[in-house]
This record gives sequence, structure tokens and C-alpha cells, in this order.
Amino acid sequence: MDKAKVLGRPVAVLGGGACGQTLASEFALTGHEVRLYELPDFAQQSLGQVLQTHEIEIEGLQVNFKWFKRVGVARLDVVTTEMSEALRGAGLVVVAIPAKGHKPFFEKMIPYLEDGQVISIFPGNFGCLMLREMMRQEGCDADVIVGGWSSMPYGVRVVEPGKVNCIARTRELLGDALPSKDGEEFFDILRGIPAFEGTVEVKRGDTVIGVDLSNPNPVVHVPGSVLNVGAMEVSEMEGILGIPKGKYSMYKYGMSPAVSRAQLAFYREERKIADAMGIQMIDYREDQFFWKASVMGVEFWSPFADVIIPPIPGPTSVEHRYFSEDIPVGTVTRYNLARKCGVDVPVISSMVCLGSAICGHDFLKEGTSLKELGIEELSKEQIVKYLREGVRPQ
Repeated sequence: MDKAKVLGRPVAVLGGGACGQTLASEFALTGHEVRLYELPDFAQQSLGQVLQTHEIEIEGLQVNFKWFKRVGVARLDVVTTEMSEALRGAGLVVVAIPAKGHKPFFEKMIPYLEDGQVISIFPGNFGCLMLREMMRQEGCDADVIVGGWSSMPYGVRVVEPGKVNCIARTRELLGDALPSKDGEEFFDILRGIPAFEGTVEVKRGDTVIGVDLSNPNPVVHVPGSVLNVGAMEVSEMEGILGIPKGKYSMYKYGMSPAVSRAQLAFYREERKIADAMGIQMIDYREDQFFWKASVMGVEFWSPFADVIIPPIPGPTSVEHRYFSEDIPVGTVTRYNLARKCGVDVPVISSMVCLGSAICGHDFLKEGTSLKELGIEELSKEQIVKYLREGVRPQ
């Protein structure tokens, strides 16, 4: 696909949360025609007055070692709850939503996809596999490139609808397409987008599963949240250890050597999955798990990161995404891949079981299945061939 042609058309940003608003504002501030879409059921809560004003303000320290900062009030061309209005004639389609929202967004996207579009999922979180499978099941033959990233381009929080505080920009991101044979084209089109201007390194990953296993959220958030759930809940009820109610921070109050050892063990099991599949994922040193922000500090490695990241509040309940997304999507999918590859993952398995009990859900039953990703009936070797070449057995 022609890069100039793709980026010369309107950019559709799907998702009205913190990262969706930030991505949309950065594209708009750099001269792109931008359309922001949110699901009708969530639009009023997430976007509020933006539905009428079409304006989003980006502020914050945005710490990074490129010393890059972009602030200002962006005016978007379209803010809509109609998917057809967002996608018609768009070149780049940016999906910036929590993974538990992939299915409802993809259901609305698929009927309006057009030849020549490039779909970029932030973060991938196995969404590329799900989208390709849903397209296959629905008989959608639109000629599109689909790719994803190991994380969001920044750590950002919504101050209020239409105003976002960008705390830090990601140091390093991995990205690839499904199939990987489209990866160079995907990478060439995306590598220069405004969101990456403060990122030190943007690299090709090794298949979308290699990229998704490199997402640090499950390995950091799940052990850090599950092993500290008592302190979190009590602090939300009455305040403890000098923590005001509503200000609990896993990074500030929940990181300790014992928790770090659990995160390291989780990571070593991820590596066993990747090794069994013959794919590469991100490399961490053992000592990096004992930084104040664990390996999330590696991702957001920036000036004074150990001061800036720990005060970020959350999780605040067992409904928080550290539980409700990172267990049923990130951790359950790792568990299912391990079973497919014949790999023993007792720590990952225990996090799923404990998380299910803590949250009152059966995450093994409710979480993302290999069937939803279109790879349940494939052997390990067939999965890798599909990842790299897009070829499925007949």
C-alpha cells in the first residue's frame, strides 16, 4: 500500500478513552483530518462535551529521553457514534481500546472495512488474531493490513472528558502485522505517526504473538494486584498505612521483593511459551524486575521514572482493568497457549485460579479462548505458519 495515500486520507481513531483521545489529539495537532468514534453506550460518559465541541486538550509532563512534548487544544473533524461515518474513506484506522472491548468494536467495524485500509491496534493484546478470525467467520474479504503493538505509546489519564494528562511516553514499542509478511509494510506506514515522536525505539516484533507476549501488563499487573488485593480493598474502605481512600497505588504500596519474584517467575513462563513456539519476545534482565515499577519501568524508562510512575493510583477494585482485563485476556490466553504447546506454567495458572476466586468469575471459561483467536484447531506448527504467512490448512 502507498504510505502517502494511506496517511493522506482521514485517520479514524476508535475508542474514546484516555489513549484514544490522546492519539486523536496528536493526529489533529499535526494537521491530519481526524475522526473519533466511541460506542454509543459509552460516548456520553467517556467523551462528554467533546461530542459537541470536537475539542481535546493534551497536557502533562510527557517525560521521555527525547525531551519531546506536544501540548495544546486539538480540534477534531468528526466525533461520532456511527462507525460508518468514522471508517468511510479512512486510510489509517487506529483501535485504542481495552482488550475486553475488542469484540464489540470489531463487530461494528467489519461491515464497513474498505480495501486499502491499515488497522493498527494499541495494544495488540491478541486483537489482531481475533479481528482476522471474525473477518473470516463473517466472510469479509476487504484487502486490509492488520497489525498491533506491545503497548500504548504513552501512560496517560483522563482529567475530564476532553482533557488528558500525558504522564510519560513509552521508551520502546514492538509491532508486527498478521500475517508477518505484511509487517514491513505495516511498520513503514506506522513508524512515523505523531504518537511515536517521543518514543526512543520502535521495532519490528516477531509475529503478533511475540508482540503480545511482550506486553508488560499481565506480568506486572496481575501478580502485583492479586498478591495485594487485601491492602487495596481495605484502603478503599477506610484508608490504611497513610493511604487516603481512593489513592491506593500498586506501584507505590504493592511492590516488594516477594512480589517481584512472582513477576519474574511469571515472565520466565512466558519465555517458555515463546521458546516452545520458536518465536522471539522482549528480553528482560532479572534485576529489572526489582525496580520500583518492575519492568513497567523499563517500558517507560525516562528521566525520574521511579518518582513519576509509582504515585499513579490503581487498581481501586477487583473490577479494575488490572484484574478484569489482564487476567481474562492477557493471562488466560498465555495459559491456553501454554497448554497448546505442552508447557507447564504453574505461576500463570495460579494467577488465573486466584484471580477467578478473588473476582468471583470463572476466567478460564469467560476469558479469551483459542477458538475466538482462530487457532484452536491448529497445531503449534500450523499456528506459526499462519502467524508468519497467513496460511491456514484447508
